[in-house]
Amino acid sequence: MTVSLTDARVLVIDDDANNRFVLVKLLQVEGVPSANIVALPGDPAAYLTANPGARFDLVLLDIQIPDKDGFAILADLRQDARFVGVPVTAVTANVMRSDVERVVAAQFNGLLGKPINGPRLGEWLQRILAGESVWKIS
Repeated sequence: MTVSLTDARVLVIDDDANNRFVLVKLLQVEGVPSANIVALPGDPAAYLTANPGARFDLVLLDIQIPDKDGFAILADLRQDARFVGVPVTAVTANVMRSDVERVVAAQFNGLLGKPINGPRLGEWLQRILAGESVWKIS
């Protein structure tokens, strides 16, 4: 099911405050309302427990989080019924072939390389919200 950018609810998980800020601003520029974006510094377990009704259409997940990396967080999200069918995209500065292979093997739905190319993000978002797996390395 396709979700429009103006209706999309996006969860951003990145331990770096500057990266969260940039991701949120880029999403807003592309038409995702700020009220539809939740940006967290790490493991979303506490937020999801405190907000049991939280639903998302897309997750942008940094894979280099120190305490609990993106791969472990992805495994947790895949066990949560609220995230069944929700595309989860790896966001990373590491785009070596081995990193990409690990992301694919973990069954992420896409990859965004840092720094993110803002002008192409809108098209990418529309495709992933339409249900495509989109492998984009900026």
